[in-house]
Parts: sequence; structure tokens; C-alpha cells
Amino acid sequence: MPLGSDFLVYNPLRGSCALINAGALSLLRQSLNGYSLRNSTLAPLWNALTGTYEPLRPRQGPITSPLFLGLIPTRGCNMGCHYCDFSAPKYSDNLMTTQIARDALDAYFALLQEANQTVANVHFFGGEPFQHEQVIHFAVGYAELLAEAAGISARFEVTTNGLYSASRCRWIADHFDAVVLSLDGLPDVHDRHRPALNGKGTFDPIARNAKILSEGSVELIVRACVTADSVGSLADFAQWIAETLRPSTVCFETLSFSAQADASGMKAPDPVEFARSFERAAHVLREYGITTVTSTAVLDGPRLSFCPIGKDALIVSPDGAVDACYLLREEWNASGLDLRIGEVCPDAQNGAVFGFDSSAVERVRQMTVYERPLCAECLCRYHCAGGCHVHHATDADAGNFDALCVQTRLITVAGLLRRLGRDDLADRWISDGDFATRGVWQRSDRLEKVGTL
Repeated sequence: MPLGSDFLVYNPLRGSCALINAGALSLLRQSLNGYSLRNSTLAPLWNALTGTYEPLRPRQGPITSPLFLGLIPTRGCNMGCHYCDFSAPKYSDNLMTTQIARDALDAYFALLQEANQTVANVHFFGGEPFQHEQVIHFAVGYAELLAEAAGISARFEVTTNGLYSASRCRWIADHFDAVVLSLDGLPDVHDRHRPALNGKGTFDPIARNAKILSEGSVELIVRACVTADSVGSLADFAQWIAETLRPSTVCFETLSFSAQADASGMKAPDPVEFARSFERAAHVLREYGITTVTSTAVLDGPRLSFCPIGKDALIVSPDGAVDACYLLREEWNASGLDLRIGEVCPDAQNGAVFGFDSSAVERVRQMTVYERPLCAECLCRYHCAGGCHVHHATDADAGNFDALCVQTRLITVAGLLRRLGRDDLADRWISDGDFATRGVWQRSDRLEKVGTL
């Protein structure tokens, strides 16, 4: 990646990166054609970049170690967010029974025991999962019993809007290990984005509950949806979070297109403006020891898939269907995808089991970044992995980057520079459009092609 007169070189599969000058870049390029760097001062860098590593491969064989068990108690919701379709009335009566929850947990724990796994990860999604709290209370209690009997530990996580009573929130703080809480900004922003079904603002009760969670032992992760309207206020929101709450992480995600968002006049932010606002907010949060992420630019390690798809996550819908994705089936179908991999099958004699469609499992496992042409020569390939399979099209030729690509590339490179201790370059990369333009828009990040526009 060109940075003025210098270049950032990076191997995401090795986790190795360095900042070098043009002369060193030329020698590295020559080494690709057989030139030996054995006696060169660049030898350690070349070895760090090209040493052996285990290539990433899709999972194979029977499902034996699921990423997690996801339960969707209901698609109903008590909020009327202007960019979300989950609050539509057609989903409000779609409730999971305690029997389906029990069968799913029996099947999940049986898989864990067969594979000698030591941790059970149970996640709850919605709609708003606590609109059907009966099944959550049952599932948590029953999973704890199964875990104790099996001699393994159980971990519970929920993605929630936070709109419920303080007493319910205290129960969550006592029984869950992690809570992903949707909070879009300060009152003017949040209430405009995420009103209740009656149109009233929801910031005050959700902020109260966020404070309750902060005071407990549960890990709090704040997730904000960022629009063109809210992008300029991220730093102020970050300051409020840092002074008011104790989250481990704040996740800023740009708005994905939906019919409801379009009807409400909501648009995604400009990608450059988002990257700059993200970095300003991250600077605030770093001072308080809080991690800031956007999901396409997480540098923890390489991955083949952006999300649970392909990682053997088992997400059970209210009717007992098992899917690889927690989004609505209508959304996959609209993108030409089928992410159903099986169903929960009650078995009176042997206990419930998962009835997997082996061909569907293998099809979903092959949905990796290797199948996404747009990503083929991007340095973010093994971090972004192409983004959401449902909402982000990646069938364009390599280098034809879109808005999500641009913001991802900006934030990823800034993160790598900060790892190298070059905050000065990271700040310039983000703030100086002329400085970043060449690198952001180059069609290929491969060493032999750097500088090709």
C-alpha cells in the first residue's frame, strides 16, 4: 500500500506488516522472481512475510464443533426502527415454543459431548428476543442444567434493543456473559433512528439499562448503526459512552440498504466521512481503554467468512428450522441465497437431534472469500472477507471497490499503521484525502502490482 514515498507491506495470514521505502519494495519484488535476499538486511522481513503458515480452508465433514447455538425466540419487536423490517406485524406472533428450545439444546449438547467440547455458547437473536422472555428464561435454566450434567461450562450472549424494565435488565446482567446492545447515538440521533412502535423516543430507558449492565459483571458491547445523518456526531457519542458506561467494545456499523430505510429517507454515510468519524471516536474511546470496531475491519486474525456463515453456527428459527444466518429468509432469497442447513428433529427414544442436509452444509461452507471476485487482490481480503453475503454484492471484478470497500480499506490501513506505532501516518492517512487516494483506489494490493490504478 503506497503511503507517500513509503509503502506498507502486509501478509494477513502471517500477521506480519512493515513500512518500507521504494528501494526495499523493489528488492522484495525482485525476490518474487528468484532474487535471493539471504544476505540482505531485508532477509528477516522477507522471512516474516513469506514463512510457512497454515492456509485457511473451509470446514469439512460432519458438524462436530458448532461455532455456537443461536436461538431466535421471536421475530417480533417492541420498537419501530426506521431502517429495520423486524418490527413488521407479520412477525409478531412467530414465537418459539419451549419444546423447540429444549429440543435444540438437547441436540446441541449431544453434539458437544460427542466431540468432547468443553464450552457451550448459546446466543439469542430477534426481532427483540426479550419480547418472548418465557423461552429465554427456560433456555438459560435448561442449558445450565445440561452443562452441569455434562461437566462443561455454558456461556450466554444476547443481541438486544434494551427496551424493557429495569428489573428484567438486572436479570440479564446476572445471567448473561455478554450483551450486544443497540444504541445509535445521543438522544436526538437515537430517538430519530429507533423510536418505539408508538413513535416515542427510547433513549432514556435504554440508556438506563445500559448503565445497569455496566454496573454488573456482564460484558457490554454497544452497537450503533451509523447513517448519513448521524456520522458527524460519533465522537460526541463516544465521549458520552466513555464517561457514562463501561463497555468492552463499541461497534459502529454503517446502514445497510432496506426498503424501510429507503422509505424513511435514511442513507448510509459517505465512506470517507465515516472512516474519519470512526477514527475520531476511536481516539476518544482508546483513552478509556475501550475497543472500537467496525465489523469489516477487525484485525484480530484472518477469516474466510465475515459472519457465522460457513463456520457451522446453528441458528434455530422459531419454527425449528436450522439456518447459517440470523437474517430473515426473505432477505437471503432476495439475494439469491439459500442458507437453510437443516431442522431440529425430536426423537422420543434418543433425544432430539439436528437433521442436517449435508449438501446444504457443504454449500454454505463454500461461501468464503475465495468465491468473491471483488476481494481477490485486496489487502483486507482475510479481515473483511467481503462483508455480508446478503447485503454486500462482491461479484464485480477485483479492484472495482464500492463504498463499503473504501471505508474498510481506510480503517484497516489506519489500524495496521497504529500497530506499527505510526499514529502520525495513520492520522494523515485518514485526514488527508490526497495522501490516501492512490492507495485506496489502486486496483490490486499484491506486491508485484502495487501502484497499478
